Amino acid sequence: MSAKSRRALIIAVAIALALVIIGVCVFRFGFPGSWDAFWARVFHEAPLADGTLSVHFIDVGQGDGIYIAFPDGKDMIIDMGSTKGFDADSAVAAVRNLSDDNVIDYVMLTHTDQDHVAFLDEIIYAFEVRNIFMPNILAEPAGTQSSATYAEAISKLDPDKLALFTDPDTVGTNAYAQFFIAALSEENCTVRVNVDPDASTNSIVINGDSYTFTFYCPTADFYRQTHLNSAEELNAVSPVGILLFNNRRVVFTGDSNALNEPLIAERIGRIDCDVLKVAHHGSATSSCNEFLDAVDCEYAIISVGAGNSYGHPTAAALARFNARRMSIYRTDLSGDITLAITPTGNISITTEKN
Repeated sequence: MSAKSRRALIIAVAIALALVIIGVCVFRFGFPGSWDAFWARVFHEAPLADGTLSVHFIDVGQGDGIYIAFPDGKDMIIDMGSTKGFDADSAVAAVRNLSDDNVIDYVMLTHTDQDHVAFLDEIIYAFEVRNIFMPNILAEPAGTQSSATYAEAISKLDPDKLALFTDPDTVGTNAYAQFFIAALSEENCTVRVNVDPDASTNSIVINGDSYTFTFYCPTADFYRQTHLNSAEELNAVSPVGILLFNNRRVVFTGDSNALNEPLIAERIGRIDCDVLKVAHHGSATSSCNEFLDAVDCEYAIISVGAGNSYGHPTAAALARFNARRMSIYRTDLSGDITLAITPTGNISITTEKN
């Protein structure tokens, strides 16, 4: 190769490198959220810079388990249970891996089903929990040999805490009884029930340094009119929470369904939200059109077990998300899912599996 050719080659390589560097700089500094998401996906980790809010949708199989790390250092668990594909030891280990201390600031149980409550008693025993939010439902275990033991333990709980539960309906499962005992036995912990006095009042609002988490709980009238005689009624006591941070909103739903979603939609009107934790694992009777129109999200995250016997997520629910051009993420396909919102409001969603 002649000297002239070598000089031409060097110049061409230099120009190509310069263009690559310019392109990287434009991508990095012009689109920081996309840059963070790109590298997070490359290394399979969430971009957790200082001041970032992160929501971890743990792959618990057929159930729900959510861990939230707030930007001010506080944290929260919303539900932690499964009917297949996970166990209590794995749940505690997952939380330990995410928490930087032995304290959980908030625990929220949305409703009493096993796939949402099963591991929360072990979480409470393993960590110092400062605040617990739970359904306005007394535990009255019955039907197994262990039920009498749990019933006796409940009878010895603090009468003032037992008096918090004003609804006459009860739930008799051992899973709920175990959580109930652990929650009301936790020392130095404030227990509050998920009930709003009326449709214009939110009794549970968490105000952080840079975020607000507002829960739309079932009202006192809803509890009076609902007798918890069906799975639909038990699911419908799930509060809907809207977490606001840097003009971004994340919606949490528990197992909300056609009984309570229209009521929530009426209460909130129409709010431009960003990310929806899909209700009831994508069942056909959840995520109704009225509710989806009210929250108007771009992303849908479904916590669901692979090969579950319920057919979740259903074709009907997926069709409603697709009709709104929502990007869909599923724990059965992607494993753990991490949502991160940076201090500048950029959103990234990363997954354990590609």
